[in-house]
Amino acid sequence: MKRACLYIRVSTDEQADKGFSQRDQAERLQVYCEKNDIEVGKVIFEDHSAKTFFRPEWIKLLAELKKTKGKNFNYVMFTKWDRFSRNTADAYQMIRILTDYAIDPVAIEQPLDLSVPESKTILAVYLSMPEVENDRRALNVTYGMRRAKKEGRWMGVAPPGYKNKITEDGKKYIGIQNPEATHMKWAFEKLAEGIYATEHVWMLAKERGLKCSNSSFWIHIKNPVYCGKITIHKFKDEEMYLVDGTHEPLITESLFYKVQDVINSRKRKIGVNGAKVVSPRSLPLRGFLSCPHCSRTICGSASKGRKHYYYYYHCITACKVRYRADMVNTLFERLLKRFIPRPGMDELFKMVVRDSYNDDSKFYISERRRIAELISQQNVRINKSRELLLTEDINSTEYHSLKKESMDKIVRYEAELKDLTERVSHGLDIEDMLEEAVSNLKNLLKLYLEAEIEDKRYIIGSIFTEKWVFDGEKHRTGNINEAALLIYHINNKLRHKKTGVKLLESFYSGLVHL
Repeated sequence: MKRACLYIRVSTDEQADKGFSQRDQAERLQVYCEKNDIEVGKVIFEDHSAKTFFRPEWIKLLAELKKTKGKNFNYVMFTKWDRFSRNTADAYQMIRILTDYAIDPVAIEQPLDLSVPESKTILAVYLSMPEVENDRRALNVTYGMRRAKKEGRWMGVAPPGYKNKITEDGKKYIGIQNPEATHMKWAFEKLAEGIYATEHVWMLAKERGLKCSNSSFWIHIKNPVYCGKITIHKFKDEEMYLVDGTHEPLITESLFYKVQDVINSRKRKIGVNGAKVVSPRSLPLRGFLSCPHCSRTICGSASKGRKHYYYYYHCITACKVRYRADMVNTLFERLLKRFIPRPGMDELFKMVVRDSYNDDSKFYISERRRIAELISQQNVRINKSRELLLTEDINSTEYHSLKKESMDKIVRYEAELKDLTERVSHGLDIEDMLEEAVSNLKNLLKLYLEAEIEDKRYIIGSIFTEKWVFDGEKHRTGNINEAALLIYHINNKLRHKKTGVKLLESFYSGLVHL
């Protein structure tokens, strides 16, 4: 008597648990075997897609056939060829493997005699139809999802800070979910400052409660969904572009693009150049100093003495630059004192900032003109590129590259313009900000000395926007934060005098823009 292995397949676990297809297939196959005097040797239930043969139960069957050389069965039976495979090329290869073991694949509702050459034509139809159906369904899904994205809807699992929700009428959308949203917004703000490296911002955000892996964090911070945009990826002849999303943005567009500039090293600051969040408490300046001989970053480490550890800042090259950490730290603390407003200078500082803020209307007007001019320049560049394409001075690839570069810049400029407009409309509580800033500046040294190592390094990175050289006797600082620079100049120029206020007002009126 001939023996058969019955193969019963559905596509998903849900169909296997709740549907009738498996039981129906099993009944029809068993009835067929009874009528044709075929013994049922084995029944296999599968709940995987037929796009490939990488299915758990099918792999076990092949292993068994290989071990027994196919002697246990004469047939592998299924109801239709789409239960066997939905991939024509893979199906032909698997049929060849089965026939090598002298096993005939049989579809009881689409019977074929594979020994007859003409049957292969009909087999091609049976195998290709499910594949065409799959491809058509996949294409319809692709077009549907693309249409939904063009309408501003997020498709898929919500990123950290958002949650998949459904409206009362059944429409799906993403809404802000706290505290994840707060953590992601904080991470964007920290990244925009450029003080800490991206990985260390992720570490800090994770400590705050963000549930996200490092690799996923890198992907998410590059996703414009957080500034209210949906990405329409390149498809056929259609280039990639952004559309306004229907969801609530978590951050502004300008903040998003600032972060992209930082992580892409367009606006590198000290933190991006290698300063880490954490460091031994005795080495707060590690990663912020440059070697006076070779200009490489100075690191730090501890040397064990007889009873204690002694900390040193040193270069990693053979130039042998090495300084005692306590001496370097003390001299830096003296340097910080120079940024503390002298008695009476705090009011002058506030007056200069107020003067600058009151002139912001002029500043915003000039900024709008500047940004509008930059946008106009990029549009002119696109038009010139089009003319060069028409005259065949450049090819289509070069034209699309130039156009994309200009369009990317226009998007960024428009984001700046939008942010500028919002800042004008909302205004700032300048007095409260000034009071808090002056209070922190007055207590700068105390704040620094009492701070944890992470906060110490944040203070350092906030004041000094690039690495500086320590030559063994003093800190030769480079660029400084504009607000700190203002205090430094006021202290140096006026000291305990109160004259020259008008001179400083006019000199610094355009320096500090909040």
